[in-house]
Amino acid sequence: MTHTTSLETFDFLQLLYLLSDQGRTGVLTVQRADGPFQAFLEGHSVQHLQFAELTGVPALVRLLLDPRGRFHFDEGVIHPDPLLNIGLDDVAMEALDALPGKPLPFTGPVRITSPERVARMRWNLKEQAILKQIEVQRPVSILSQDADALRLLQKLHQIRLIVPRKSRVARLTLAITREVQGVVIIDELILRRWHEDMLRPPQTIALRTDAGQVHSLSVRGGANLSNTLLVPTDLLMRTGLRAGDSVLVRPT
Repeated sequence: MTHTTSLETFDFLQLLYLLSDQGRTGVLTVQRADGPFQAFLEGHSVQHLQFAELTGVPALVRLLLDPRGRFHFDEGVIHPDPLLNIGLDDVAMEALDALPGKPLPFTGPVRITSPERVARMRWNLKEQAILKQIEVQRPVSILSQDADALRLLQKLHQIRLIVPRKSRVARLTLAITREVQGVVIIDELILRRWHEDMLRPPQTIALRTDAGQVHSLSVRGGANLSNTLLVPTDLLMRTGLRAGDSVLVRPT
């Protein structure tokens, strides 16, 4: 027996992603008074889309413009003559082109949540240039001044491919080291987390004292330092920092 559920409590696009991410094969059907909508999925690809007389992406656009009805998923059903056989990301991006854009809830830098998904998608030269600007952490407030960039950012956000970039801030205690000059040493695990967040290894840090002084210093990793930041004597003399001080540190 097939159970149906109301679409009113679901984001239909995210419902498709849930099934695709699970690698499900079958047909997702939405029953409506103006005709049924069907999405045939196989593994991680979309095989066919149909809404009454419409096929392909226009069928999905029609449903997304008026997302209502009751849906059910029939496992293992394959369309006898599929017209698409492409990834859901490409289908979703094309469908979102025909929908009104939604305001972005952030203005700062963002990060790509899945570089693997981005690498599999089709991009024109302008879109490739915008993606590079995202990678170098150009803020959304600046990128969105270009209409094409704003539209791409809105679509990427709707399919959850970008999220706000939140640089991790660490509170560390200063200690003296005489092993190096001109560079501070931070726990390599902290550097690794920052690298994962920034998609590049940080070369410098911003160090803020409780008195409000900010210093930009070159950084490298060290083992088993925990919450200790090692500072060579030449930098202590230059900055006026003291061993034992507690400071806030973030990557730059």
